[in-house]
Amino acid sequence: MKKNPTADVLLPSGIWRQVYYKVSLIFLTAMLLIHSSARAQVADTTKVHPKQDAATGISKPATTVPILYGEQAKTRLLQSVATVYTNQLITTPSPQFLQALPGRLPGLNVTFGSGGPGLDGNGLGFNIRGARAQIILIDGIERGYQSIDPEQIESITVLKDALSTVMFGQRSSYGIISVRTKKGDVGKPRISFTAQSGFETPTALPKPLPAWQYATLYNEARQNDAGNTPVPPQYSQAQIDAWQQHTDPYTYPDVDWYNTVLNKNAGISRYNLNIQGSGKGFRYFVDLDNMREKGIIKTSAENKYNTNAQLNRYLLRSNVGVDVTPTTFVQLNLFGRFQRYNQPGGGVSGIFSSLLNTPQLAYPVFNPDGSLGGSDKYPGNANIWGQAVARGYQFQDVRDIAVDLEVTQKLDALTKGFWMQAKASNNNTAYFTTKRDKNFEVYQYLDDTYTKYGSTTEQTTGGGANERYRIVYLEGSLGYDRTFKKHAISALAVANQQSRLAFNTTNLPENYTAYSGKLNYAYDEKYIVEGAVSYGGYNWLEPSKRWTTYWAGGLGWNLHKEPFISRHLPFISNLKLRANYGLTGQVNAGYFSYIQTYFNANGYWFGSGSSLEKSSGENALANTGLAPEKAKKLNAGIDLGLWNNKLTITADYFFNKFYDLVAPPTLTTAILGAGYPNQNYQRFNYWGADIAINWQQQIKAFNYFVTGNFSLVQSKVVYSAELPKNYDYQVTTGKPIGVLYGYTATGLFKSYDEINDPATAVMPSSPKSSLRPGDIRYLDRNGDGQITVDDQGPIGTVKPTIYYGLNTGFSFKGIDLSILIQGTLNRQSYFNGDFMNGFGNSGQNNAYEYNLGRFTAATAETAKQPRLWLGNNTNNTQTSSFWLKDNDFVRLKNVEIGYTFPEKLSRKIGLPAVRLFANGLNLLTWSEIYDMRKDLDPESWGAAYPIMKIFNFGINIKF
Repeated sequence: MKKNPTADVLLPSGIWRQVYYKVSLIFLTAMLLIHSSARAQVADTTKVHPKQDAATGISKPATTVPILYGEQAKTRLLQSVATVYTNQLITTPSPQFLQALPGRLPGLNVTFGSGGPGLDGNGLGFNIRGARAQIILIDGIERGYQSIDPEQIESITVLKDALSTVMFGQRSSYGIISVRTKKGDVGKPRISFTAQSGFETPTALPKPLPAWQYATLYNEARQNDAGNTPVPPQYSQAQIDAWQQHTDPYTYPDVDWYNTVLNKNAGISRYNLNIQGSGKGFRYFVDLDNMREKGIIKTSAENKYNTNAQLNRYLLRSNVGVDVTPTTFVQLNLFGRFQRYNQPGGGVSGIFSSLLNTPQLAYPVFNPDGSLGGSDKYPGNANIWGQAVARGYQFQDVRDIAVDLEVTQKLDALTKGFWMQAKASNNNTAYFTTKRDKNFEVYQYLDDTYTKYGSTTEQTTGGGANERYRIVYLEGSLGYDRTFKKHAISALAVANQQSRLAFNTTNLPENYTAYSGKLNYAYDEKYIVEGAVSYGGYNWLEPSKRWTTYWAGGLGWNLHKEPFISRHLPFISNLKLRANYGLTGQVNAGYFSYIQTYFNANGYWFGSGSSLEKSSGENALANTGLAPEKAKKLNAGIDLGLWNNKLTITADYFFNKFYDLVAPPTLTTAILGAGYPNQNYQRFNYWGADIAINWQQQIKAFNYFVTGNFSLVQSKVVYSAELPKNYDYQVTTGKPIGVLYGYTATGLFKSYDEINDPATAVMPSSPKSSLRPGDIRYLDRNGDGQITVDDQGPIGTVKPTIYYGLNTGFSFKGIDLSILIQGTLNRQSYFNGDFMNGFGNSGQNNAYEYNLGRFTAATAETAKQPRLWLGNNTNNTQTSSFWLKDNDFVRLKNVEIGYTFPEKLSRKIGLPAVRLFANGLNLLTWSEIYDMRKDLDPESWGAAYPIMKIFNFGINIKF
């Protein structure tokens, strides 16, 4: 039988494929057994969670809120948290759950640097309330599983303030994303099958110039560089005409490389099967998922292997809880994941870099004899079509296995409401790379003669293990939760340790340890007080610095419980004031950086016998005083509900003071002869507000909701150990964190008279003789008659960062619709490099439609771009306000429309519930940057794999 040429990419190889098939068979068999046996009597009451209806998006009554350890009664919650649930996630057709979160959660800012297929975190970044964030918990344990299916997720919670994170010890300062997986509800077995398939297409791609325009502008740039001295053009008019008329595609090629190498769209599909329910004394959730995302790189039918970018993912989760005795509960969670990321032999990034930089006239795709085109400037392995289909392939396999065991023992025999719990988790991840790459030759065809560049080789058989690590987590806790008439007490004590061992290094394990506790007290459901403390340790710090105590405390007042509110303002269904303050910490240290280390040097020859004397050198100096970073955090909030919570408003103000932040020293000298260690000295402040507003209502059969959130963040550098500056405007202290520094551009030189004016200040490195009309003019801040580093200052905005989201939808007689809009305010981006200038790399690189708006003598009064030049231009490529652009955007981030068939109709075919749906991601984008150029996405441009818009269609069947 003929082998499927893509089989090696679509399925795990060898024993893993057998395991996959066997697990699938076991899963299906178990479902049938459970379905037939679990119809025994079960309780018909379930724990109430704050979820949303699958079809309507209308929130159900919320009694508890997920927090770091366990859940908290909403009436007694003093922490600043924000949560989304399953049905808000499954509307987004994306492999990674972070892609579903922009615009949904106040305080969380998710950014995208690229798109396309990839492993965990591909192209993604996030921060919480402005500060860098790095902690993602899956069922309470830090693990890097971002690429998981939304059906297995019960909730995602963002923990934003000190009281919500302080119990996490040495990892509590920067906010936490906490993901909880489903554990199964009490009730009869419920089977859900979802099949969905769609396609994705770039939101934007660069638009290079056709060959004749490129040649025309190249001649112009050449003359610009020469000034008033005429120079012969690089390309004659006859050549330009040949490119424009396409009379000789081999000698005068005009290759649209993006259309040649890339497909207009690529497929994406996902299949999910899960079952949950309960039997006598147990409950379960089992989930099986397969996802495939293809890239947009074209392939060749001549290859017996896949050279496209492609991600294949297989997931299996089994969460089973068993009531061993009436007082003992055991939860066993099993997770397995296999991912294979395939790409061309030379990599995806190289192809997109070549697409960006290669002019359309560089060489033909093929020569008359069918060989790959090239030249001395574009030798072997340079032809972009060859990079896509003739460089072989490579893939990276990622295998994850996680086992969590949790035992909860009620101790009501000692005192009612008392319990204890033990938890253990073992997580193993391994990355393996397989390389089957090869080289290819190209030929330059000129005057019926072929000149060869490079050489073709056989495929390699390289590869091996990459990152491999194991995370072991141990936890023990004691809890007490009881109400005495008007007094409600909740107490928790936790001891845990996480140990991470990287097998691909010689490092000792990295251990985080925390002993923590909290106490929550409420009187008459009106007045709440909570305190929490943790004693956190980290083994890579110097022994005297390893342990630190952190704490937080909060107060709350449920005003709607007061008679003067409930009697006189009955439309107020909820009104709570709350505030908390605390000290948190974050380790930011290298591997045992307090121990001085050395390296083996080359040695030297000494003596008449010329013997080699070996020597050693000193690495960067050790710092025995390095301590954890710390933050003092204040949060004040209000929770308001009106008209039986049809309208709810949650607003928080925060002020966070980060100090002892780790950074390289600023006062150094090369005389020391060794590197300087990082030190604790920086101090940053972040402050702002988060607001979430929700309206939901049902009018007979019509249900609708409108939810909006708004986040504002400001920042300031309080102290950064700056070296003395000559001028106050150069000082970073007091300015926003990360504000860009450079020259202030005052426009473009319009004439030689402006350039040669004695009052015109220029850079010593760019004398007036080198300047041309159309070059950038800079502000002489200090008035010394020249442009130097003393004229550099802050050029970025000092306005607060704002991001927001609007989510609305309805359901009516089986039809449901949801819409998510995401946007930003006061956002700026710095655009520079050859993508903006054109003709980089000594004039060899590309130019773009954007460059048609360049400065010329005819557009001197209106041009917003500099003149064209070839290669380097010291004056115009300085960091300056000229290249800093306002870049706010609004995205139609997610839309889903669905139809659920009437039960009477679906049951006629033996199915209790059938729903058809269509959804999309990144469907429309409006951005300020489009006033400058439209061939980019406001979050990603240039040589990055483009951000994709997705159109997806599916069916969900429930049994």
